Amino acid sequence: MDTRSTLTLALTLGLTLVTAAARADGPGAGYGAQEVDSIRYIDRALGLVVLADGTELRAPDPAMLSRVTEGQTVRVDYTNDGTRSIINSIEPTSQEDRPGASPLTEPGPHFHG
Repeated sequence: MDTRSTLTLALTLGLTLVTAAARADGPGAGYGAQEVDSIRYIDRALGLVVLADGTELRAPDPAMLSRVTEGQTVRVDYTNDGTRSIINSIEPTSQEDRPGASPLTEPGPHFHG
């Protein structure tokens, strides 16, 4: 095999690998997440939950929603398949469980006036 053929083959294989990796992890690829937020809306017949931030989640089994109500703060674990978000688990929690900064986690001086 001459140098030109070897180079062409190497480039072809390299582009094939890059394209395959891009398709596997590109837009539309799934991901998983956990979130603590309050429930804005529930449609139990559709298994639909809308969180306060607008995130729409689907329950594969409507019985998963039996312990939660609108306005309640929940911890939800879900998977997005690139098209929609499917609930793995959802449970009531308190507003204090919401992640974020607090005086104990923020570095630097804190002045209270």
